Amino acid sequence: MKIKDYCKERFTFLWLIFIYAFIYFIVLFVYQVPLEPLLYAFLLSFIFFFALCIYDYFSIRKKHLTLVSYHRLSGLFLEKLIEKPTITERDYHQLIRRLEDEIQEIQTCSMKTTQENADFYMMWVHQIKTPISALRLLLQTSPENISGMKNELFKIERYVDVILGYSRLDDINNDLTLKKYSLDSMVKQAIKKYTPLFIHSKVHLQLDSISQEILTDEKWLVLVLEQIISNALKYTQEGTIHIFAQSITAKDTKKNTLIIEDTGIGIAPEDPLVSLNGVSQATMAEWIRKPADWDFTYVKPF
Repeated sequence: MKIKDYCKERFTFLWLIFIYAFIYFIVLFVYQVPLEPLLYAFLLSFIFFFALCIYDYFSIRKKHLTLVSYHRLSGLFLEKLIEKPTITERDYHQLIRRLEDEIQEIQTCSMKTTQENADFYMMWVHQIKTPISALRLLLQTSPENISGMKNELFKIERYVDVILGYSRLDDINNDLTLKKYSLDSMVKQAIKKYTPLFIHSKVHLQLDSISQEILTDEKWLVLVLEQIISNALKYTQEGTIHIFAQSITAKDTKKNTLIIEDTGIGIAPEDPLVSLNGVSQATMAEWIRKPADWDFTYVKPF
């Protein structure tokens, strides 16, 4: 720490002492105090002030060097290193600890997101290997089975759409466009993409008329519906997928509810029923990141 830096640190204090000394000298001079005792008093005051500045300089320099030598330590440990911290220094320590807590929280969230991404990509790789292997087998054993190969190619395309949607989830807040949309139209959009699978499989689709309109983001809700229908098709070997709207009374409140049900393998006893009631953006993003590996009914009041 240079003397110039110390003068900048104590600029106000030094100017205040100088002004006091000047006023002291002028007042004594006006009252015609003899010059000798005046200069003597001024000299003693200057010596005392100079010694005080030296002490203060080395005190500040010591704290500065201590902080420089422990730049990588936490604020809590630094507070213990500095003897008799001032109020301002204690305030800075509290600010540092708060920033450390925020940094720790950000790092924890970042690690969680990284792990979730790794889990999702690992799951996605294993899932997309199935239609790729099936397509390769068809090419080797039944190259004339164009319908079967198109079916497997469609599955691969759907997995690619899922990964593209997943890549946009981190910016979902800026990608939302909330408007009034026809729920029937969005359900039909989701079904249309899976028409080849309905045709190829032994699953019958029963779609009732849905007249409600809801405030939502069309693109993301259609993506969620596609995931639900995909799971229903995946775990229903034969039977029916029924999509309809129904009024359900819960806690003395009547709500219109979209129901997607099938005759698949059903929910294992250890797996709870999942409800979309009161869904948030983060929760919806989480479900898109981790589509269920079992068949179930999603319920969302609107």
